[in-house]
Amino acid sequence: MTRKELNLAIFEGTADAVLWQPRLETWIWHHDHDKTMPPRFAGMSNLDIYDELRCSIRYEACVGLDIYRENEDEIVRTEERHGDRVHEIVTTPAGSITTIHHEIWEDGELVNRRIEKYPVTTPQDMRVAIDLTERLRCRPNLEKHLAAAERVGHRAEPTMFLTSAGFTVLVKDWCGLENTFYLYADHPQIIEEYLEVCDRWDDRVLDAGLQLPARIFNLGDHATNEFTPPPILKKYMLPRWQRISARLHENNRFVHSHWDGNSITMLPYLKESGLDAVEALTPKPMGDMALEDIKKAVGDEIICLDLIPAIHFMDQYTTQEVLDFTKRVIDMFAPKLILGISDEISEIGRIEKVEAISELVDSICGLAS
Repeated sequence: MTRKELNLAIFEGTADAVLWQPRLETWIWHHDHDKTMPPRFAGMSNLDIYDELRCSIRYEACVGLDIYRENEDEIVRTEERHGDRVHEIVTTPAGSITTIHHEIWEDGELVNRRIEKYPVTTPQDMRVAIDLTERLRCRPNLEKHLAAAERVGHRAEPTMFLTSAGFTVLVKDWCGLENTFYLYADHPQIIEEYLEVCDRWDDRVLDAGLQLPARIFNLGDHATNEFTPPPILKKYMLPRWQRISARLHENNRFVHSHWDGNSITMLPYLKESGLDAVEALTPKPMGDMALEDIKKAVGDEIICLDLIPAIHFMDQYTTQEVLDFTKRVIDMFAPKLILGISDEISEIGRIEKVEAISELVDSICGLAS
């Protein structure tokens, strides 16, 4: 069985083996950029490195949905630099919003850029975010998707990104965590209006996604205890997951959501979500969940993607400790398991541990080809 066939078989419930599918892109980019790539990988592409380590790849063929904004000519974008702060100003007929980024430079190179001030702090700012979101459009690009899927070939079933939840986009992009909840408490009507616009955006992306042959879809929600506590999860996240899952299932597709960080308060709601799988749940000591907590939540019904904490690939954990933990994961969750790193190996993670897990999986059930 190929990795592609096994990838799909796990979702179809017919698998009897484990797919090893870690995310290595950050590690690869870092060592390419810093010219610290181990000699054995020198000159290799991403796909070559995955093949050398005998791993499946998850998101190499996630292209094929082209996103643009309607009437883009009505949007004016300007940028002002003030020392190491960059002010990005976006103006639409609804008004203007400003994001302030703090940049860190070392030896003439940008090494870090993060939001210091989020663009939305008032209901009027939210009007601009609503305008920008309402303009979003999505069209399928079958040629681009098929070309990427062909490159991936036997290595994996293509997984397509859909949309993040409107509520977590508020936290990540528009308001930040604290001000999201202040705005929600003080001006719930404008937040509700924004979330309705996000629901329509979800539908447009689904319309386009269902025109592609991909069978597996991901919702990059980044749901956590802090972002989506139970009252928010029950009111906004669950109905959205259920609605999207139902539509994908009607079209013989599968869907998972990205839950990273602390997620223990969300676990009791997983079985009613309609999701086929959950990606990136992070066990202790990195997250707040024991493997037993996760197993209780997923039972024998829901697939887990990943489950090996990224910190296990740091120096403080021996290879044997990582293998022992991985064996527990396999024993508890297979065959409803796509084994990976929650959620990816860091730049300074030990790549030899990835190869050791390949050998472990091979010894247990044989690696897919």
